Amino acid sequence: MNKISFKVEDRKKYDSGYQESKVNIIIDGKPLTEIMKEYEMPMATKEGNPALAGDYHAIEVSSSSLKKYYLGKDEADWGDEKNKTAILGCSCGNLSCWPLLCKINIQGTKVVWSDFEQPHRDEDWDYSTFEGFMFDKQQYLNAIDAMDNA
Repeated sequence: MNKISFKVEDRKKYDSGYQESKVNIIIDGKPLTEIMKEYEMPMATKEGNPALAGDYHAIEVSSSSLKKYYLGKDEADWGDEKNKTAILGCSCGNLSCWPLLCKINIQGTKVVWSDFEQPHRDEDWDYSTFEGFMFDKQQYLNAIDAMDNA
């Protein structure tokens, strides 16, 4: 099983009580951006633009729905079938510019991230051999809860 942590890079609190957290994802001690850069490098290089590989940034998520969001129950409306969650966004700061998407499913005592997709690239960017990640559900929930104390 993989181990996940969510690193809050910035938190904004508004007078209305609304909060937003910029969240980076660490899997097995490595930033998800680095993991994706390694996987995407051959595809980006083939396209003639190796700088696109892993060119993602932490995304901003409403603090009131962090748990729902990272359990794939809130805003899972991305991708061809509108059933994926954006887990990283473009380095320009605009999430929809260059999102990294995946399905987030709870399977018993596990949380599974699968079916990764980069929606702005054609079939040359193939994630079918990317294994995704499997997390212990309790460790995953603890990592989400830890963001509230960050």
